[in-house]
Amino acid sequence: MINIFVEGIGDEKFLKDYLSFLGISNDFKVIVVNGKDKLLQYINLFKKNTDLNGLNLVVFDSDDDFNDRKNFLLNFKERNKLEFQLFLFPNNKDNGDLEVVLENIIPNGNDEVMNCWTKYENCINKLNRNLTIPANKTKIYAYLEVLLGSTQEEKRKIKEKNRNYLNKKHWNLESEYLLNFKEFLLDSLKN
Repeated sequence: MINIFVEGIGDEKFLKDYLSFLGISNDFKVIVVNGKDKLLQYINLFKKNTDLNGLNLVVFDSDDDFNDRKNFLLNFKERNKLEFQLFLFPNNKDNGDLEVVLENIIPNGNDEVMNCWTKYENCINKLNRNLTIPANKTKIYAYLEVLLGSTQEEKRKIKEKNRNYLNKKHWNLESEYLLNFKEFLLDSLKN
């Protein structure tokens, strides 16, 4: 059994769609832990899966400090004598999160929607009023809201748990930006 631990519902949905896109149908389970600070609750699940010769993967955001997050998780692994392989979004080397990944896999043609958002952010920054730029989650939500219709059914598709990352009009899962993640998954799952 392959247990893939992720931080949230959005990560789970993206990962399931991406594994499907890659044609990976191995016996895997995606486990939402609701943040790095809740990992302690899953120690027994890590150990049980290892004892059964299963594979544990941890796919988390690096957030604002890649090295800090990586060290935190590797220390957690060592301190609790766990076995798992680690990948940090966006690309296992830079600061960021799933939303950075999503922004980088927007297909040509739709990137102009994101350019409008960048202009909006720049405009807010120029106001010099110590205002907060909306979170990256808001940017991705707005991107989809622009592309999808205005019916309740279409609005439902914007929510993280309902997104269709297999929709080629909205996402390019063949993007080179996903190469590190693809290699991590393929290498991990074939061992």
